[in-house]
Amino acid sequence: MALFGFGKDKKEGGSLELVLAYLEDAQRVRTPFLLKDKHKVDVPAMLQGLDEDACALNFQVSGGTFEKGSKVEFLFILESLRLGGTARVSEVRSNGVVLDIPDELELLERRKLPRARLNPKEGANVTALTSLFEGVGVNGVLESISEGGCRVRVEKALNLKDEKRLPLGTALLPNGQPFMLLKLNKVPKCPSVMELTGKVAYLDDNGGGLSMGIEFDQPRSDFASAIRSLVSSRSGAIPTVVPAKARRKASAPEESLLADSRERTTLPIPHKAMVKEPSAPVAKEQTAQGIAAAPAADGPVSASDALPSPPRNPALLRLKKRPRAIVLMATAAYGQRLRNFLLEDGYGRVFVASNREELATYIRQPNVGMVFIDAEMPVLECFEMIAQLPEGEQDLPPVLVAAQEVSRALVIAASRAGISQLVVKPYCLDETFSSLLEQQMGL
Repeated sequence: MALFGFGKDKKEGGSLELVLAYLEDAQRVRTPFLLKDKHKVDVPAMLQGLDEDACALNFQVSGGTFEKGSKVEFLFILESLRLGGTARVSEVRSNGVVLDIPDELELLERRKLPRARLNPKEGANVTALTSLFEGVGVNGVLESISEGGCRVRVEKALNLKDEKRLPLGTALLPNGQPFMLLKLNKVPKCPSVMELTGKVAYLDDNGGGLSMGIEFDQPRSDFASAIRSLVSSRSGAIPTVVPAKARRKASAPEESLLADSRERTTLPIPHKAMVKEPSAPVAKEQTAQGIAAAPAADGPVSASDALPSPPRNPALLRLKKRPRAIVLMATAAYGQRLRNFLLEDGYGRVFVASNREELATYIRQPNVGMVFIDAEMPVLECFEMIAQLPEGEQDLPPVLVAAQEVSRALVIAASRAGISQLVVKPYCLDETFSSLLEQQMGL
């Protein structure tokens, strides 16, 4: 007699591994999701849990109407990619919904041309007017740009006739609203002021503020050439399919890494946010989405200590060895470990700062391409320090900060301080970490 269980069959296959890799990272960095409910309304959601054995995704949602057994479309942005999919609702809860893990993800890119991301500290901004004397005027910080348009984080909107402020929301302007004047200021590698025309492509308020996509009308040839030069120096080709991605957890390598870290780690963890073991001086092993890591007093264990480094692209290594430098701020021991990892990865100039004064000194060095901070200080104090770093007309390079936890409020505070990326601890010094640095430096 055959017995049949009622549990879900575990999905298998390479496409599922790719789906899990992206969803695990989205949960790890607390990426906001949008779910379309039964009325096709976008509902903000946060991925709270991922159960691979039950093939289930547990979302916390804010409102919305969902029905068990119905299909739900979802959207999220990770690593500058707009990704989405369709999943079946398996359970509806009072403040959440459980979806089946989808079989695949879709690439939902809106951009038709390569774009360059800009650091807020570079000072590039946009003033957009629907007309010269009446209508709406918008001012904001330029987040990215391409030959075809740009994305702006809106900071202020005015009624031009009476100069009264307008509320910032997706109802500010309709899609397709033409702009009589677009004034782009301080765009790197471009004329200091560029005046164009264009129209609203979209309005988005899901990132902790209002962002606006603007589609340019045909720009002047000299403006187009300057923007093209900037984009080519900071971006690669637009992907046409979901890029390959490896999951952060493994089987045999994970065990060997954990064993090695137990042998090497002999100091208690000083971070008050981490847990100490009272009975032994060995740091407590922590896992993040299946990654075994045993951070010591100086930071996480380098994966390169236990596993052979994967083969690297020689052309990319030559590009890294150009004079651009990386500035680190960390404790002496961990800063040296991180520096060794970066030198082995092909970077030619790596400076390690142990305090604010040294950090400010190293940032003034020529051709600094990035700053990475994993310091023993409160994260908000770190944000304040970074906001005070620029002197005069000096622009900061991309700044990455390691933090114990990441919330929506923290992401907003980081963006306002001019931080390009938050890295959630514990993290591993591995190929994923190296790829993140490459992306921030435009390699």
